[in-house]
Amino acid sequence: MDQWLAWAGTALSVFITAAGFYMGWRRFQSDSLRSRDVAAWADKAIAVLLTVELCARADSPIATDEKRKRLNDAYFTLSALTEQGRLFFVNIGMRDGTRADGTYAGRRPKLLDPLVIAHKAAARLLLRPEEAAAPLHAVLVSQRKSFVAHVQSEIGRRQSVAKDSRKGGETSDLDALIAAAA
Repeated sequence: MDQWLAWAGTALSVFITAAGFYMGWRRFQSDSLRSRDVAAWADKAIAVLLTVELCARADSPIATDEKRKRLNDAYFTLSALTEQGRLFFVNIGMRDGTRADGTYAGRRPKLLDPLVIAHKAAARLLLRPEEAAAPLHAVLVSQRKSFVAHVQSEIGRRQSVAKDSRKGGETSDLDALIAAAA
C-alpha cells in the first residue's frame, strides 16, 4: 500500500509539473501572438501618422491634389486604427460618472491619443489646407514619437538583440556624403 501511495504521489507530482509547463508555454505563446498582432497594427499606424505629418508640412513635396487624396485616406484609416487599437488596449476607469457601452466606458488609453490627434489634424487639413505649418507639423512629430515609444514599451522591444544595433547612430550630413562620394 505504501508503495502504491509513493507511486501515486510521484505520478501526481509529474502531472502537476507537466501541467505547469504546459500552462506556461500557452501563456508564452499567447503573449507572443499578441505582441506580433500589436506590432503589425503599429506598423500600419506609424505609416499613416507619417503620411499626415508629411502633409502637414508647409513645404511638403506632395502635390496639392495628391496631398488631399492621401489625407482623405489617412482620415478614414486613422479612425479604423483607433477602433482596432481598442481591441488591444482597454479604456481606463470611468469619466465624470458617464456610462458608455462596454469598450467605450472610461478614458481612452494614452497610447491611442496620437492616432486621435492625427485624425483631427487630417480633418483640419482637409477643411483648411492653408493651416499646414510648422506648429501643426511639430505637434504631429511629437505625437508620432510618443506613439512609437508607447508601442515599443508595450511589445517589449526596449533592447536590441544584435550588438551592432545597440550602438549609437550618427546623424549623417547628406551634403557631406555626396561630396565624399564625388
